[in-house]
Amino acid sequence: MSVFRAANNLNKGPSDRPYAINPRPRDETIPDGPTERIHDRKSRLRRDRLAWLGVVVAVFALITSSIAVLAAWRAMSVARLVAAGMPAVAGATAPPAADGFSVTYAQEPLRVQVGCSAVLFVDLDEPRANADEKLSDLRYDSRCGQDVPRLTLGPGAAAGAQVKDTDTDADGCRRAIRTAPIGPGGGVPVRKGAVLCVLTAAIPASISLVEITDVGTTGTAGMRATSWRVTG
Repeated sequence: MSVFRAANNLNKGPSDRPYAINPRPRDETIPDGPTERIHDRKSRLRRDRLAWLGVVVAVFALITSSIAVLAAWRAMSVARLVAAGMPAVAGATAPPAADGFSVTYAQEPLRVQVGCSAVLFVDLDEPRANADEKLSDLRYDSRCGQDVPRLTLGPGAAAGAQVKDTDTDADGCRRAIRTAPIGPGGGVPVRKGAVLCVLTAAIPASISLVEITDVGTTGTAGMRATSWRVTG
């Protein structure tokens, strides 16, 4: 009987044996290799970089456009001030323009510095201190000792007049020049607060309002000028 059982066991296959060792099944949750192709990964990185670059370019364009808008706004503000006859300097005021005149500059500072008994010429069309005598509209004569310097009309001036109000406009200067002009050989003492109007002989002509703002030692004085171009 034992011989029969032994022979019967020999005829059984591996699956029929109670103690047969089966191979360990493969773990299906662990992939054999990468789940994403290397080419696809490079393409995705390239798209991400291009997207970030687009964001940076858009931000830079926004900042640049904002700066341009601010600059344009400031330029328009200055243009409005000039068109209205007002200077762009904070706290400064200029007489308004009248019909037939347009503002060329406002509250322009000028300073003369010469020695004792010296002469300096001022061009009001540009304006310029220490100008060429032939083009000058005012002649500044310094004095020595206690003598007060004087301003007289230069070769480039057609007429002039002394006025009392620093708020005199172009039309007021024109009336003063017509009714109370500075005669031949006449002049204005250089004292703080003195104001005069000058009609230039340039083409086109201009009318300037000149104010003496300060007087220092011999040969030194500060001025402030506003000019209107004659358009009518």
